[in-house]
Amino acid sequence: MSRNDKAFCLLASMFGNEIAVLEVDLAALVRSQQHPHLETHLSVLPSSCVFPPSPLYFGPAEEDCAKPASHRQAAARSALRDQPLVFHSRIRSSGYTSAPHAAMFSPKTGTRGDSRRSSKCKKSHTYKDYPVDSSLPTRLRRQLTVAQGPGAVRCVQFSGDGRQLACGLANHLALVLAADLTGTPAVFSGHDGAVSALGWSHDNRWLLSASQDGTLRVWSVHRRELALSLGRDRLLKPVRCAQFYYLDSFVLLSSGPELQLLRCHLDTCKDEIKRYKQKSSCTPVLGLPTAGATEITSLSAMNEFYSHLVLTAGRDRTLEVFDLSVGRSAAVIAGAHSRPVHHICQNKGSSFTAQQPRAYDLFATMAVGDGIRLWDLRTLRCERRFEGHPNRCYPCGLAFSPCGRFVACGAEDRHAYVYEMRSSTFSHRLAGHTDTVTGVAFSPSTPQLITAGLDGRLQLFAAE
Repeated sequence: MSRNDKAFCLLASMFGNEIAVLEVDLAALVRSQQHPHLETHLSVLPSSCVFPPSPLYFGPAEEDCAKPASHRQAAARSALRDQPLVFHSRIRSSGYTSAPHAAMFSPKTGTRGDSRRSSKCKKSHTYKDYPVDSSLPTRLRRQLTVAQGPGAVRCVQFSGDGRQLACGLANHLALVLAADLTGTPAVFSGHDGAVSALGWSHDNRWLLSASQDGTLRVWSVHRRELALSLGRDRLLKPVRCAQFYYLDSFVLLSSGPELQLLRCHLDTCKDEIKRYKQKSSCTPVLGLPTAGATEITSLSAMNEFYSHLVLTAGRDRTLEVFDLSVGRSAAVIAGAHSRPVHHICQNKGSSFTAQQPRAYDLFATMAVGDGIRLWDLRTLRCERRFEGHPNRCYPCGLAFSPCGRFVACGAEDRHAYVYEMRSSTFSHRLAGHTDTVTGVAFSPSTPQLITAGLDGRLQLFAAE
């Protein structure tokens, strides 16, 4: 080590006759560890795998060869019960009780199958790609009223396969409908406050809901019953937003100024005697406070593929990027808006279409009275501002289209606005609601758009 805080490392190979000398700047090394965002290139797409110190590391799969006690007792009882009643082990049958031999099955050969039926079955399991060059969904196709009263519909979200739509209501209910707004919706009740956030699992089996009562609930969509409930007995502060993360391996939630990572085991099977006992469980893995100890107002992370980064917005008008592969904050953007950000949304694409790798690093934020801002995660700078939609009092939602060409948002003038990524002014304004449009959602499989409002109405728009 020299006097100017530099160290020299001597590297030698075990199988070669070469020696390398490396010069390490200790001051720069310390700065890079304290401020990793200054030296690290941030991207939603991971460039390396996780290692054992990481909170996202699962470890090797371990096979448990030990049988449970119930299996051992059953095996012991069967061994005692299956004993011969004579001294020798084999008993020759007399043949009186055996049935005559009969042909149980004779295949038919030389016949033609129903080709039309087989082709129809094959087509039912195929999926079409999302039409990237399709036009905007501006044609009103269907309207449906799902609730009445003030603050009727708070949020909407499509499932990953595009077949189902979940909506959170102000009357403490969550509904799951068909994507075309037909049929009878499935009702999920149990919250004591308005449902403010929803999240689908990657396999579309589970639905996560957060409410203003401060609780988090996970529902089984197929069984239409509660699988897991987290309240104030498990969390110190109310849950504001939550979602599935890392291909359903974890659950992300914000509780006050802390970002929490939970590992959940979901099981809807119940004991016939102890039906009140919940078999689902969750284990806290990591808790990260924000840089300014401010309350988290919104969060976003990829669940469509493995990603290490989580984006959060704070009440102090800051944006913070967390790298969960190392379990710490990676970047902080101060003064992102003139008011606190109430919605942060990433360009997540869809399983029915693919975008350029750099497009996944784009995300948008929305604040009351300050419009929408488009950010690039690689530069941590605002690249574009979308203005023109009135939003002065009520927090409205926004969404990216699966092709990444459009951004839609709600507004207080009873319209939904659609922007093109290349322009700062809106290209279309969708009418039909009688009150503030609170939520918007693009279908991941087809060019369709759902809008929801305080009038309790859902509107489905399709492409021309």
